[in-house]
Amino acid sequence: MCKNQSSDLKNQNIWYSIIIGCGIFVRLFHLLYNRSLWLDEVYLATSLIKMNYIELVTHPLDYQQKAPIGFLWSVKTCIHLLGTNEMVMRLFPMLCGIAAIFLFIPVAKYFLRPLAALTAVALLALAPPLVFHSVEIKQYSTELFATVLILYIYIRYQHRLAWGALLTWGILGAVILWFSYSSIFILAGMATGISCKNLYRRDWRLFFRQLVPFLLWVAGFALNYLLFTHKHAESKWAAEWFDFYHYFMPLPPANMEELRWYPAALYHLIEYPLGLTWKLYTGNSVLLKALLNTPWLPLIGLFYGIWLYIKEKRYALILLFPFLFMFLASGLKLYPLNERFWVFICPLLILFIVKGTDQIASFFKSDKINLLFFILLIIAPVYNSVQAMIHPDEFIIHKRSFQKQALAYINSHFQPGDLVYVYWNDLPGYRFYKHTYPYNFTALEGGDYRKVSTSYPDYLNHLQKDFKSFEGKKRIWVIYNHLILTDIGDEIDQPAWYYLKNINPADRLMNHLSKLGKQQNVYTSFDVKVVLITLKP
Repeated sequence: MCKNQSSDLKNQNIWYSIIIGCGIFVRLFHLLYNRSLWLDEVYLATSLIKMNYIELVTHPLDYQQKAPIGFLWSVKTCIHLLGTNEMVMRLFPMLCGIAAIFLFIPVAKYFLRPLAALTAVALLALAPPLVFHSVEIKQYSTELFATVLILYIYIRYQHRLAWGALLTWGILGAVILWFSYSSIFILAGMATGISCKNLYRRDWRLFFRQLVPFLLWVAGFALNYLLFTHKHAESKWAAEWFDFYHYFMPLPPANMEELRWYPAALYHLIEYPLGLTWKLYTGNSVLLKALLNTPWLPLIGLFYGIWLYIKEKRYALILLFPFLFMFLASGLKLYPLNERFWVFICPLLILFIVKGTDQIASFFKSDKINLLFFILLIIAPVYNSVQAMIHPDEFIIHKRSFQKQALAYINSHFQPGDLVYVYWNDLPGYRFYKHTYPYNFTALEGGDYRKVSTSYPDYLNHLQKDFKSFEGKKRIWVIYNHLILTDIGDEIDQPAWYYLKNINPADRLMNHLSKLGKQQNVYTSFDVKVVLITLKP
């Protein structure tokens, strides 16, 4: 190896070390910041703390949650060894997020040129949504790692035809399926792409030999589905909910509104989970917004990168077939496409975007301009990751909750003779945290009487069962969620008398309770409110 090559390699390794260090640092920062669980985390964490290993397999999870058995058992093991708290339950997702960074290095080096590979790893390490999902008690970080791992074992085993190597490739893929639902799209796409390539070349020996790992993947998926996954198959309610909010890809689009789904989904994909958007213009001009806030470079890079891989032919099928299966599943209303559901496919998207950007930059035949293009690509995730550490309470704000802080506030101000009343729409968070923190109070859990009431006055009559417990108390702490207004399994905006237009049902309740005494809004956050009522004598 010549001196210049050795120096370049050394510089690359330094930059990889810096990127890995930054990726680990931002994840550890948010883990140790120990934000309150948001609602989706509460839903899954509830089953993890109260069910044992066997129950996680044999019983439906609370709140209609679904997660792969490998993920559930891994998090349960962390709880069993280290105790019940948020950081422990977020440990396994974080380890998966960090492992994905390390393993993406050889993957990026295989598919991209050196500087482009460095940029790709930086995007995976620092994209704020991917950081967020690395410290979330959900399976999405594990699914991201599964995709990177599948690509890595493809690199290792694609040319190895010994029976031992083929069996190892097959077993690894089969095991991954037990940790990640979405990995079926990657594995199915890869198997289809490789098989089509072998058939086109009429390489029958390679075709039949590589059927060994592919059939093992099928067997692993079938076994997992028959034993576990079919019990947690997508519920009718969830499918209707996703359909109502247009999470499924229209296939085919039937009108202009459905046709607009495609550019809107593409833009939101670049924003979340890739984190490649910026807000250079905050004014009201539509034209300036389109020019300055549209992520032109990632968008152009994405399509150009896809074209380049198709043109080169070498990897096009294995990188594109997973998208075909994913889009087909979404068109059949089997897999929603929005935010967290894109996370697993991010490694492929990053490869396309960086590949296209690298080729665009190479047209200028200048190392400085080449570097500038990659800086423009990573500046948004770097800036937003720094901002997330400066203002951690605003990190992915629409997936934030302040349940823990609200309960801590009540706990520190609670006095003898007080009563804490938890409205029904805030019960999941309270029920989780009362098992993890020793509060000075045991709250009265409000009943959900919507489905047994015929009108709002009738609903208030049913609530009198709860309000009788107020008698003889000095102060009532009412805690409720003014953002989440429905429950799992609810029909959308039903019953109609409860969900009046432009009126928050929880605020409507507080107006009724104001008759009991003096009200003070003592704690208000993004999602949770606490009102203190000093009762009249």
